[in-house]
Formats: sequence, structure tokens, C-alpha cells
Amino acid sequence: MTSVVTELLQSAGKLNRETIELKINDLETKLETIKQEVQHSLENQYKNFIPQYLKLDDIIKNLDKIGSQYEALHNHIEKEIKPQMVSSVTEFHDVVEDLKRAKKLEIIASNLILLYKYLDEEKSALLQTSYVNAAQYLIDFENVYNSVDLENRADIAVLHSLRTEYILARENLIYHLGKVWQQKLVISWFEEGNDRKVVFTIHKNAHEDKELLRALKLLNNLLPLLKQFGKLFLNMICDTVLLNTVNIEKSEISSVLTMNIINVQSPTPVKVFEALSCIFNFLYEEFFHLPNTVVENTHSPSTMSDFGMAIGDDFGSLVIEKCLKSAIPKQSKQLENFRKEIQAAENFCNTLKHLEFFSISENKLLNFIHNVDTMPVNEMAQDILSRARLLMQKGLYETMTIGEESAAVLENENSHDLNEIARTKSGLSKTTFLFPKCQISVSVKELQNLLYEVKNEAKTIGSVHSVRLYYVARNICELYCCVVPTFHKDEIENIPLQTAIFHNNCMYLAHCLCTLGNHYQCELTPNIPMTFVDLVPEIRKLGTEAFLFQMRHQRQQLLQLLKEQKDYQSIMVDDGLVNKAEKAIRQCLCQLQLLKKVWSDVLPVEVYFKAIGTLLNTCLEEIIANILLIEDIAAEAAAKLDSIFDILLKEGPDLFKVSSIDKSNLIHLYVRSLFKFQELQLIFSASMKEIVDRWASGKGPLATHFKSEEVKHLIRSLFQNTERRAAALAKIK
Repeated sequence: MTSVVTELLQSAGKLNRETIELKINDLETKLETIKQEVQHSLENQYKNFIPQYLKLDDIIKNLDKIGSQYEALHNHIEKEIKPQMVSSVTEFHDVVEDLKRAKKLEIIASNLILLYKYLDEEKSALLQTSYVNAAQYLIDFENVYNSVDLENRADIAVLHSLRTEYILARENLIYHLGKVWQQKLVISWFEEGNDRKVVFTIHKNAHEDKELLRALKLLNNLLPLLKQFGKLFLNMICDTVLLNTVNIEKSEISSVLTMNIINVQSPTPVKVFEALSCIFNFLYEEFFHLPNTVVENTHSPSTMSDFGMAIGDDFGSLVIEKCLKSAIPKQSKQLENFRKEIQAAENFCNTLKHLEFFSISENKLLNFIHNVDTMPVNEMAQDILSRARLLMQKGLYETMTIGEESAAVLENENSHDLNEIARTKSGLSKTTFLFPKCQISVSVKELQNLLYEVKNEAKTIGSVHSVRLYYVARNICELYCCVVPTFHKDEIENIPLQTAIFHNNCMYLAHCLCTLGNHYQCELTPNIPMTFVDLVPEIRKLGTEAFLFQMRHQRQQLLQLLKEQKDYQSIMVDDGLVNKAEKAIRQCLCQLQLLKKVWSDVLPVEVYFKAIGTLLNTCLEEIIANILLIEDIAAEAAAKLDSIFDILLKEGPDLFKVSSIDKSNLIHLYVRSLFKFQELQLIFSASMKEIVDRWASGKGPLATHFKSEEVKHLIRSLFQNTERRAAALAKIK
């Protein structure tokens, strides 16, 4: 096989195999020497920190010379030797592999020199303030380093030292650029006495500015610095403009913008957007108009575009929260002015688009402006409901008198006249639509006014949003049913006066709701029926249940006072039980007088009469029931009870005398057991004959209120067992 290759080479007049191998070995030796020399020098400089004066040019020349020899040998083998070695594939493959190893050594040596060169050039560029070149050298270093095989990275220890040096150089460049950046854009706060101002200074240098921005862009460090500056810009400049009235002065000889604070009152949105437009124009014209791309063209984005990406959302949120939201009207009369403010905001957004701060069509500020149509009515709804809730949380005790005095009087005069309805032409009483005189909480009157205010706002705001405000009015009523009984629960349950006021509040509010829907329907002419009538039963039920709960509580107290009479089988003068009965009755009267004091001027008179009559009737029924349980009543005890009952019958009518009307003569209309109680009193002082006469064979007044067994029991307990008693009992049937 060897003789065949040799003959082929000799026949072509080329080098023999041994000659090629010798040349390849020579190349490998030289390359290995150069590699070791470069590696040794770099290790001394970057790993062992021994000063070296590396003859880089000589090494590069030697490397280039060896590279030329390699290329010549490679071309010679490919073009002339390869076609003649078809039968000697194995030998040719060995030759090529040897050549590849030599090439690999050349690449490693070249890469080491390039890495050193880029680091060295970066230092020189930084000293010359050529920031773009310095950044580009670091990027080139990164590209070369990444092209080195992972296997070679592990074999060549100096690569780790070079990588460390690269990281230090990069961080040093970023730090240096950051210092320059901080000196470019300076925001300062000055305060002397009452004079306060913010000064925004830009130190311009045309060449340095471009170098700075492009280098930061290459190093992917522009956006973090813009975000850092953006926070300061928002906190010191934008906050100042949004929360204070300022006078902006721009220097004509330098890039300085001064914001003098005139007062600490928030300006109108129109003034805010004028000030912000001035600030952004200054920022764009003085610095942020510069492109930050290495290759300039007509379509290169400006630095303002990157600034918008960095703080656009935060800026939009700040303007919305501290300017636009507070400007949203809570009343329809403010809508016209609000539209002007929104137009100013839209013009400001167009300015920011022109300055490239907003580079996309969608952002928080624009979205807020585009959706602003529904915001006034939303703000109104929230404000109205908040005001309603505050009114509902007000104390119930602050009251006012409402209703017609004549309503109670007319109703009182005619309520028992069966011909009253017949005499009215319409078939309705004169008092049908009159609310009776009583006391309600001032807060409920204010709540009623708020409902009418909502109606007026719905009329003014237009048909598009009027339905929304109608539902807000309904929500107020539903909120009342939830908030007031819960917030004032203890007072309503435990204080009779508060219970009565709450009862009146509910009845008055329900009375107003009966006709409120008609006002909405007539003045707004909506597409849907507007009514509050469905809420009336719920609100009335709320007041009724609260008052009935208080009535049950008062009834239990009265029954507790009368318990002294229970469970006694006989009443004798000497055991003091009669005195206990008298004490209990007087306590009941005292309790009822207290209720009269707190209820008579608060409740409508008819409601008061019915309530106090029901409670007095409870006392009478309980006393009657207890008396009917007694087995033996002595004559003197009966006389004492008669006098006690007389006290009750004399003082009871006084409960029905109020400031506006006296119904003491009509007490029987509200106290069902009054006549029965009077009959019982008569029995205590009557003889058996008088009792039998009042029974009148079951047709007399006594028979109207008592059963025969009850009358017999009373006769047995009052009279001794004699023939006369037996005869009298026989007549009671």
C-alpha cells in the first residue's frame, strides 16, 4: 500500500508521504509552542498577576505565518493528493486528522489572543470615553468565549481567569456608565422658608450622550437605569405637579427646568396636563430624543420610547389615581366641566404619542379615558350609596315632627262614624293619603331628600344612565332594610323610645315610596316601569316586627310585676297579700305611665292608643285570671281589692289623654277587657242578689263577660256556704 502511495506521489511530482507527515508534525510543534507561550503569558498576567510585556504583534505574525503554511498544505492535500489516494483511504484519513489537530491548535491560540486583545482594547476605549467601542469589545469577547468548545474550556485553565477579568471589566464599565448617567439627569429639591421648588437639570454633551445611551443599550442596562430614574421622576416631579399648583420656568441658557410651588392645593386636571406636557417636552428636546441604537437610521426609536416602556404603566396609574379619579363628578352639574378635563387628558396622551412615550395604542391612561363615559355615573352611585350608609348609621334619637295634625284629628273624629265613607264623594276618607303626625329621625328625612336628589340627578344625566340611578335609589331602600336593624339593633330592642322612632321611620319611608315611583316614571320616561311599591311591604314589616317585639317585651315586664298574685289559694287581710296586689298594680300603672311619657308624643296618636290599650288590657286580663283562681276571698279583702281596682279604673283613662286629643272617654275601644274588669269590681262590692240580678238568667251584663262557671266560682270564694248561696248558685246557669 505504501509503495502505491509513494509511486502516485512521485508520478505526480509531489511530496511523498513522509514529507507531508513531517510538515504536519512541524506545524503541530510550532502551534503547540505558540499556544503554550500565549497561555503562559496570560496565566502570569491574569492568574498569577505577574506583570508581562507580551509581544502580541510578534506572536500574531508567527501565528499568521503558520496559518498560511497550514492553508497551503491543506489545499495541496485536497486538490492534488486526495484524488490520487483513492485506494489508500485509511492513510488519507490519518493525514487529514493530523491536519485537523493542527488547525484546532491554531484556533485555540488565536482565540486566546483575541480574548486578551478585546479585554485590552476595552480598557483603552474606556479611557478614551469611547463607551460604544468598549461595550462592543466586551460583546465580542463574549462571542469568542462562547465559541470555544466546552472541552477546551475545561482543559485551558487560563480561560477561567480571562472570564473573571471579563466580568470585572463589564461591571466596571456598567458602574462607570451609571455614574455618568447620574450626573446627566439631576433632580433636586430646594426649600427656604415658604419658598419650595424642584429643579430638573440635564448636563448635555452631544458626543458623550450618544455614546452613553448606545453603550447602555448594548449592555442591556439602559432599561434598569430608566426605571431607576423613572421612580425619582414620578416621586419628585410628577407628584409635585399633581398635588401642588406650580409655576414652571425653563432656563434659556442651560438645560434647567424649575418648578416653583405656589400653593399646596391640587390644581385642576387641565393645569396638570399643561405642566406635564411642558416637562415631557423639555425631557425629550434636551436628552431623550437621542436614539440608542448603534446603527442610526430614520426609523430608529428614541430613548423616550424606552422611557415609556420603563414607567408608562406606573405613570398612567399615578395620573389616574391622583388627578383623574378625584375629578370624576359626583353630581350631574359637574359633567360639562369634566368633559373639558377629559379632552385635556386626551390631548396630553396625543402629545406623549408624538414624543414616542406611548408607542402602543393601548395603555392604562388611554383605556381610562376611553372608558370614562360610565365613570361619572359609577362615581355618583358610589357617592350616593356612601352618603346613604352614613345617614343610616346616624343616631335615631335626633328627631323631627312630620305629618299633618289634622290627619290624626280627622281620623279620630270620623273613625267610628259608619256613614263617613258614604258621605265622601270618592268613597275614600279625607285622611287616606295623609301621614299622621309623629316624630321621625332627622336622618330618615335626609334619606328621603337623597332619594329625590337621585331622581333629579337621573333626570339631568340623560336617558343612557337614568335607569342606573333608578336602581341606585332602589339599592338605598334595600340597604336601609339591612343596615339600620343591624347597626342599631341594641337600641331598637332595648329602648322603647328608639323602637317607636324606628317604627315611625319605616312607616314614613314606606309612605314616601308609594308615590316615589310615579315621580321617576313621569319625569324620566324610561323604557322600563319604575316602581318602589314592591319594597313597601318589606319596610313596613321591618318597623312592625320591631315594635311588636318591644310590645312583647313590655308585656312580659307587666306580667312579671303581677306575678305576686299568682299561686295563692286565699287572700286574707292579715297576711299582707292584698297589699302586695296593690303594689303590683301600682307598679304596672307606673310602667304604663313611663311608656306614655316616651310614646305619646312620638307615635301617631292612634298607634299609641292601640299600643297602650293593648298593654293595659294585658294587665286587666292577668288580674282577672288570677282572681278567678282564688278559692277564698275574705270580705275585708274583697273591699280592699275593690278599692285597688278603683285606683286602676280611675288612673287608667289618664293614659289616653295626650297633648293633641283626649280619648279617656273612649278607653273601652282600646281595652277589650275593661267592661269585664268593671263587672269584676262590682261583684266584690255586690250582694248575692245583685250578682244574680246582673246575671239575669244569662242575659244580663255579667253574662256578657263571664261564663256561668266563673260567676259561680266567684260566689263560692266571696260568700259562705249557706242556703242562700246555694239558691243563688242554682240561678247561675
